[in-house]
Amino acid sequence: MNFSLPTAYLLLTASLIPGISSVAEDPPKSSGLSYEVHMSDCENKWIALYHKPEDTDYTYGFVYIDPEAGFTVHYGGRFTVDPDGKYHLAPNPLPPDKMNLKIRLDQNGIAALLPPAALAQLGLPEKPDWLKFYVDKADPITHKVNWGFFYNSIGDSRRALGYLGSAYKDRPDAPRVVFELTYAYNATGRSDDALRVAKSEFTKYPKDELLCREIAFAYLQLKSYRDAAGQYQACIALCADSESGMAEKSELAMNLSAAYGALSDTANRDAWLEKAKGWAPEGSPVYKHFHPEE
Repeated sequence: MNFSLPTAYLLLTASLIPGISSVAEDPPKSSGLSYEVHMSDCENKWIALYHKPEDTDYTYGFVYIDPEAGFTVHYGGRFTVDPDGKYHLAPNPLPPDKMNLKIRLDQNGIAALLPPAALAQLGLPEKPDWLKFYVDKADPITHKVNWGFFYNSIGDSRRALGYLGSAYKDRPDAPRVVFELTYAYNATGRSDDALRVAKSEFTKYPKDELLCREIAFAYLQLKSYRDAAGQYQACIALCADSESGMAEKSELAMNLSAAYGALSDTANRDAWLEKAKGWAPEGSPVYKHFHPEE
């Protein structure tokens, strides 16, 4: 009797993968590869990961969005490029019949798109057959909000706006759409639009701490410092006394201190700076700001 072992799945995050980097050096021109796109530019595309000059081969994979987990690279294998620019498969340390490696992307690193010639020479389809298992089954509005969230999360809020603006236009009361759209507006320097969308929503849900923070940040970016100061104090009042809540309070207090500083109110600036220092849990970003030597 013949037995077949099931395929194993290995799941990693991008921060653990040296090949996923925000910077890269160009490979030899003969390869036809150019590291000039980000992962968020590569949805449903084959890519080559970061390649060091001393590496003899390239690692490739397929970028897609898992509806449950966001941007993912499905590891494909390795290839080489000969002096004539021809692509050849290289030995794969993770045979696909034994193990599948999936890399969850938590940063918008640099990649190189594989050109059509590479797909043909490596025997790769335009889209792999397994991609059908990751088709989003949500309704159109929820799909847009989810995809907007994924693009916001990876750091491409400009592209997120396309999904979120459309969802908001069609259904402004859709779950999470206001926050995600407000976040995207702030991230792309459109703080006026952030306030336009968020203020009425916050009136309905005045305990929404995340939305409160985005409104305060928008005021700060617009140099409406008095409004920012009042909003940041409202946000601080919403924070819990847990360790995560104290970390949030410390960050908010830092921004509140900056708002008072811009108003030349040194007494409140210094007072809130001290509160930020006192609230910051050990190891948090604000704690590290005040204790850089540790």
